[in-house]
Amino acid sequence: VRLTEQGENLFEAVNKINFSISDFEQKLLDKKTKPVGKLTVSTTIGFGSTWLTPRINKFTDQYPDMEISLLMSDDEIDLANRSADVAVRVKRPTQANLIFKKFVNFHNHIYASSDYLQSNGIPRNTNDLDKHNLICFGSGLPSPISNIDWILKVGRESGKRRPKFRVNSIYGISLAIEKGAGLASLPDYMVADKPHLVRVLPNLEGPSYQTYFVYTEAFKNDRRLEVFRDFLYSEAQDWHY
Repeated sequence: VRLTEQGENLFEAVNKINFSISDFEQKLLDKKTKPVGKLTVSTTIGFGSTWLTPRINKFTDQYPDMEISLLMSDDEIDLANRSADVAVRVKRPTQANLIFKKFVNFHNHIYASSDYLQSNGIPRNTNDLDKHNLICFGSGLPSPISNIDWILKVGRESGKRRPKFRVNSIYGISLAIEKGAGLASLPDYMVADKPHLVRVLPNLEGPSYQTYFVYTEAFKNDRRLEVFRDFLYSEAQDWHY
């Protein structure tokens, strides 16, 4: 059976329509499976600068149609007004409209630079801390964790040691320690790639605190959120800090 010229034209037109429909369906499927667009991530200055930022390039290589914007602040950003889409926070959220999932634990210990210890000696017990320069979090300012100035009190029955100076940023404290300013309590993850920083009194445990991956109810089914969340947890699966 051979189609007439009109039949061939009709057959060709139907094929074009079918192809267009298939192409449209594929584009719809791609939009559901391939994340596209900007994602604003809120996190602390310390975590964002030292752990998250070095990994963003790997994420954008995997998802080239996404644009990540990191919003780093030690103040909590309000997700409800869409200042950010998702957040990694060091405090358990209390707002009713937020969804959160446990992420990683931050463990704190005392650190100093090898140069500082060479010049000033290595503390052998908590009493020796009285003889050293201690760098602490800013007084009278909102703290990201409770008992953040534990280094001033540990081993003492009463009273506090006097710090050399205070900084209202954990990241700022880490920079001061790197320059040999003294001793400070720092999260272990922050010094993981800095062999010139030495853990002091290694058997002395500082406070630890839980972090959370946070987003709003309205954003829970967004594909951008899903792939970024999965990426974060994959990168942190061997977390040992």
